[in-house]
Amino acid sequence: MSALRQVLDEVRSGRARGLDDLARRVGVSRDEASAMVDHWVRKGRLDVTDLSAACSSGGCGSCPSGDHGSPGCGTTGPVLLAISVRQP
Repeated sequence: MSALRQVLDEVRSGRARGLDDLARRVGVSRDEASAMVDHWVRKGRLDVTDLSAACSSGGCGSCPSGDHGSPGCGTTGPVLLAISVRQP
C-alpha cells in the first residue's frame, strides 16, 4: 500500500494522534505527511478544521503574533487543527 493511501487509512481509523504520530506510523517525514493530508483535502476525502483554541478571544486584531506591531497572524507557534474524514 502506498504511503499516500496509508495516511488516509490512518486518519480514518483514528489511530494517529497528531501529524507527528501520523508521520511516524506511515514512515515519512512530518512535512511529507502534511503534504499528503493536503492532497486528500484537495481531493475532498479529508477536512481540516482550525480549532482556534490557541487564538486570542479578541480575534486577530489583538493577536500578539503579528509582525512589527501589526495584528496576527504571524504565527510563531503551532496552530491547533482537527483532521477528519469528509462525510459523503
